[in-house]
Amino acid sequence: MFIHIPAKDLYVSEPDPRYFGNPQNDDAKVNWLKSRFHFSFAEYRDPQNQSFGVLRVMNDDLVQPNRGFGEHPHSNMEIVSYIVQGELTHGDSKGNKESLGRGSAQYMSAGSGVYHSEFNLSKKEACRFIQIWILPRQTNTKVQYKSYRGQNGQADNKWFHLVGDLQENSLAPAKINQDANIWINEFTTEQRFEIKEGRQAYLLCVEGSFELNIDSCLPLQDVKSQLVNQHDGVKVFKSIVLKPKGKAHVLLIEMKK
Repeated sequence: MFIHIPAKDLYVSEPDPRYFGNPQNDDAKVNWLKSRFHFSFAEYRDPQNQSFGVLRVMNDDLVQPNRGFGEHPHSNMEIVSYIVQGELTHGDSKGNKESLGRGSAQYMSAGSGVYHSEFNLSKKEACRFIQIWILPRQTNTKVQYKSYRGQNGQADNKWFHLVGDLQENSLAPAKINQDANIWINEFTTEQRFEIKEGRQAYLLCVEGSFELNIDSCLPLQDVKSQLVNQHDGVKVFKSIVLKPKGKAHVLLIEMKK
């Protein structure tokens, strides 16, 4: 039905600032980056936790002011950065550069190869963003960078289709080279999400908490319940109901099995 991954089970990375060309930390107690890895990445190696379907990476990154990821290469990956807090500035070897805030997304088909950087240029506010890598349908395609600037209320008590498949007639503002969809929702009332036959999803609790249930409206389903808190992940295989504890904010990646 679903598999809950609590935040305490995630690998937490706090790399040396020199890894991406950052100066030493301003505060000895706060590292320039705190990243929670949902799958194997960088120094975290687990052959039993490499990916989920076409979802290869989900990193929950908190970047301190005036810090970031210096220029580094990517290829043959669909990369989406969803901004939760502060402002993230993207730059790349194709000449693209822009800054985006909460509710926005930067997305890039790395294709045949590109160098890029991601910085928090604020002097005071930390930047939190969700970095998502999705395996592409085809390799060595043309490099493309696009973005979506978030709107107030876009996901208030409703599922907002942020990212869709470029081969489908989707209304999602962002489109990637894979049969996968990213939805966001900020809700104070009960929400349902349908998982169709042959599909599955990975759910991230971005903020707040909620009770997760298998949709009891479906026939022949055992009703199960799970409290899901901020930073928790859930692998979902059936349609679900989300009951918030106050206000909750979630990101869901839906894909074929």
